[in-house]
Amino acid sequence: MSGNVALIGDKSISHRAIIFAALADGTSNIQNLLMSEDTKATLKIIEQMGIDIKLNDTVSITGKGLNGLKEPKKDLNAMNSGTTARLLIGLLSKQNFSSTLIGSPQLNKRPMNRITDLLVQNGASINIKNSFLPINFKSSEYSFNFQNTLVPSAQVKSALIIASLYHSEPTLIEETVATRDHTERMLIAMGANILRLGNTITVSPTNNLKPLNISIPGDISSGAFLIALGVLKGKEIILENMLINERRLGFVKILKRMGANIEIVNISEENNEVIGDIKVKKSTLNGTTVTKEEVADFIDEIPIFTFLASQAIGITKLVGAEELKVKESDRLDVMKNFILELGGKIEVYDDGFEITGIQHLQDGFIKTFDDHRIAMTAIIANIALGKKIIPDNRECIKDSYPSFFEDLKELGAEINE
Repeated sequence: MSGNVALIGDKSISHRAIIFAALADGTSNIQNLLMSEDTKATLKIIEQMGIDIKLNDTVSITGKGLNGLKEPKKDLNAMNSGTTARLLIGLLSKQNFSSTLIGSPQLNKRPMNRITDLLVQNGASINIKNSFLPINFKSSEYSFNFQNTLVPSAQVKSALIIASLYHSEPTLIEETVATRDHTERMLIAMGANILRLGNTITVSPTNNLKPLNISIPGDISSGAFLIALGVLKGKEIILENMLINERRLGFVKILKRMGANIEIVNISEENNEVIGDIKVKKSTLNGTTVTKEEVADFIDEIPIFTFLASQAIGITKLVGAEELKVKESDRLDVMKNFILELGGKIEVYDDGFEITGIQHLQDGFIKTFDDHRIAMTAIIANIALGKKIIPDNRECIKDSYPSFFEDLKELGAEINE
């Protein structure tokens, strides 16, 4: 199995590009914008608030400035997208109009109070019941000069930064653990006055944001599935023009520590983000221990990492991953059942797991709970092991990686039906 793949645009950056382009003064032009179900939800919401969007090979978004959004006529539906909902909480809390944010039944099970509680305690007019969507926002002139995120979450941090853009005095935001920094990088490139020292971010007043003209690099969280396939079965797989932001390389770093033959080449910098090509060859993996500090840099890749750990020699232990409980599913519990369903063994804790490999997993039917990353993990296990490992839902993969099956075909992968 070999070949070159140019991946879809990074999901985290795509969401932010859409939202920040709407707040810029003028027209932003965005190439390789991820057109998944999640990002389509963000696009529709921004359109509902009066922003003109033209969808071509290059997506054009004409922003109206920080105070140019209009009151939506209908509820704003984030669908299945937690990123959409959590980033918009910070934005909607600062608007001079009322709005209601809703979501799908799946998203309605994911807690939002980790953000709303912080804003409400500082005076935001937000009505939320039992920590979940729907959320009602009313116009309120609130502000804060300091806030700790309390949890290691880039989404919580980003919501606070977005709210801080509307403050007339500097705002300090402190993280418990450093998380992915796409919000800071993109806003700085657009002219925002943001400074980071250690785990503290200072957001100073900004009058306006410059439009974006960017090509979004490949999504490393989606690429992780192809990297896993390359490590287990690939002759040589090359992922082109990938995002290699330091805060997103946790998966690659840990696999290399485990013995994976992975190389990053053709490194360059564009629009304040580092990009490069990732070369992967078949390798023998050895068990390792993953710390809480490392988890923050590959939180989305942990489902596929759990499967890889089952194929590594010896014990792999991971701790500090409580955040997995509030993703599209409780990914710790779902991956425990994933391994057990295939005849394997795994010990799961409140914040992580321990697994001993190499495990000889068998055919099985995987309950995904409509979680795209669980479904993709099942497909990679199917191909890598040559077993009939079948997810109960493939459609959910479109939430983040609509070209997943096309890219697998490009590499010569065959799914066992």
